[in-house]
Amino acid sequence: MKLEDAVSTGEPRPMDPLVEALTPAQVHRDVDEFIALFDAGSKEEDVHQFLATHSYFFNNHLRLLSVCPLYSKIRLGSEFTTDFAWFDTSSFGPEWTFVEIESAAGRMFTKSGEPSALLNHAIQQARDWQQWISDNIAYAREQFPHVSYPMCYVFVGRRSEFTPSTVKRLRKLSYDHRAHLKIHTLDNFVGNALSVLELMKLRGGAGNWYVPMCALTHAEFAARKPEGAWKYLAAKGHDETLRYYHDMRIGSRISVATTPEVIYEDDD
Repeated sequence: MKLEDAVSTGEPRPMDPLVEALTPAQVHRDVDEFIALFDAGSKEEDVHQFLATHSYFFNNHLRLLSVCPLYSKIRLGSEFTTDFAWFDTSSFGPEWTFVEIESAAGRMFTKSGEPSALLNHAIQQARDWQQWISDNIAYAREQFPHVSYPMCYVFVGRRSEFTPSTVKRLRKLSYDHRAHLKIHTLDNFVGNALSVLELMKLRGGAGNWYVPMCALTHAEFAARKPEGAWKYLAAKGHDETLRYYHDMRIGSRISVATTPEVIYEDDD
């Protein structure tokens, strides 16, 4: 199946067969498998590999109807590597997001209710990425066109460890850092995955979105894949980005008005 592409050429944009084959029953099986990783206290790499092959677990953070895929293990020069990355096609140009994932066995808080070393490390890792972008902005924009202030997500710990005291501490931490990063437990991915069930219901009971099921590698990122994403990123300057945005997102709504199963989300 193909949906009309959201670019002005009007050429069809192929969908990933793995997305098309996804059913509600498979979503529930995938969620059960992911929870089993938690319960087994799996290593960070095991959690990463699962998420890298189930991109829809990022729904609500990564727009599944976006032109941008999920990228895995993207390097920032020779110094850092993000667990995941993507950009969003906002109305004022591309907005980059970087993700840090921690082990399922890790805790967000110590037994005394203090932020754990793991949580502090994850927050500092995200801040280091943002500082690297700032310190190397010209070079960074060669890798991440238009990047300025990337948002970071940190995923660590489980909701089951929360107490009224730690919830209060987490609220304060989130408030202190909300301008540049967002903190979630790994349980957040379960809600994200289950949320696609409503999306599937609106589209005939199967997966029907553009983002491929599997994350693209750093090599594919460096090779400027997929073409549609980098065509958007190639826009030079704010005005051209907005024109391309209009052609890709807003103008396409008129051309697909007779296709009821295609629903475009609001932009901001």
